[in-house]
Amino acid sequence: MSPEIVTLLMFGSLIVSLLLGIPLAWCLGGVSVIMSTILWGPGGLMLVIYNTFGCMWSIVLVAIPLFMSMGILLEKAGIAEALFETMHKWSGRLRGGIAMGVVIICVLFAAMTGVSAAATLTMGIIALPAMLKRGYDKNIALGSIAGPGTLGILIPPSIVSILLAIVGNLSVGKLFMAGIGPGVLLAGLFILYIAIRAWINPDLCPQHPEKISFKEKVVSLKTIILPFAIIMAVLGSIFFGIATPTEAGSLGVAAVLVAVFIHRRFSKKLIKETTIETFRITGLTMWIFFGAMCFSAVYARAGGAVFISDLILGLGMNKWIILIIMMGISFFLGMFVDPFAIIFILAPICFPIVKKLGFDPVWFGILFVINMQMGYVTPPFGYQLFYLKSVAPPGISTGDIYKSILPFIAILIVGMALIMIFPQIALWLPDLMMKLTQ
Repeated sequence: MSPEIVTLLMFGSLIVSLLLGIPLAWCLGGVSVIMSTILWGPGGLMLVIYNTFGCMWSIVLVAIPLFMSMGILLEKAGIAEALFETMHKWSGRLRGGIAMGVVIICVLFAAMTGVSAAATLTMGIIALPAMLKRGYDKNIALGSIAGPGTLGILIPPSIVSILLAIVGNLSVGKLFMAGIGPGVLLAGLFILYIAIRAWINPDLCPQHPEKISFKEKVVSLKTIILPFAIIMAVLGSIFFGIATPTEAGSLGVAAVLVAVFIHRRFSKKLIKETTIETFRITGLTMWIFFGAMCFSAVYARAGGAVFISDLILGLGMNKWIILIIMMGISFFLGMFVDPFAIIFILAPICFPIVKKLGFDPVWFGILFVINMQMGYVTPPFGYQLFYLKSVAPPGISTGDIYKSILPFIAILIVGMALIMIFPQIALWLPDLMMKLTQ
């Protein structure tokens, strides 16, 4: 069977099964099993079996439940409330100061957890009512949570980056370090946008009327000690070559447990709930991962990946146009498809093309991850939007959330453009890490 027909059958079957409402993992796995049987007979199923068991032996995957449990524990540890109080004391009297503080908290949560839901849910519960109570425009209040909340997808220890590194055959450590510079850049752009909007129209972000002494502000800084200790336990150990990403995940869990003890939130119930939730989310992720890897293996074995690569490179277009087209496809799919599925389906096709075009694969990986960020907040099916709606006050509609996120999507696009023009924003830190660890 020709690669053209295989491409049509596999992707056509995948789209049809998704439209029928079949769970993604079974769509990917089912199409893989059926196509391998059609192409190579019952013996072709060995490809699916070997590929699945091969994925199970990947030690890097152990990092996923570790970082997942960190995020769940931090949701319940009381750190978010303490951080919000500190940011509130230091920035509340600035116009837009609370919203800017939320962005900084989202950065800290991203660097501690590697997931986006933790920051979005906790800030939706704590910061959103506080901003609305103080007269903040609801678009600014909602957008400053939903947009920066996606930084957990980019800033290490990102679960998305771990999966992308496995699929794209990249170094997890290098991809982690490459996400720090762009993450800080995007956070800075978010803060700059809020500041400009507050300066142009002061009524959007009223000043905080309460007066707080300098001594109170200094004392409140003690709340950032634990977050920075957790960040150093994870990112510091990776950067200086002390631990692998998986080992750093273990250090991170230990550090978060210490934080839970200090905040007096430790209990058997907490450990039980965290364990069950970690297993549930990790199990769901792994089934999608196994199905997608089998799908990619069958498609590659049938010559589909080479066919797509030759087709795109044979068009004779400028390499930057090809890059933008790939980014556009992943952005469009992010509006409708689970970001994990996009990684597993597109990455095996895109990375060989990127390497042949002469682009740095780590740099491209960061651009890909930013696209996944946009997928998390792009209507109509952005997960972040639904997370925020689940904790928003009754007066907030889904339409309000959709409207609030549009400027922040534009900021993500601007940030991606800057990283495309200046690749060293992403690459300088991995290069420095390699020099220090040699």
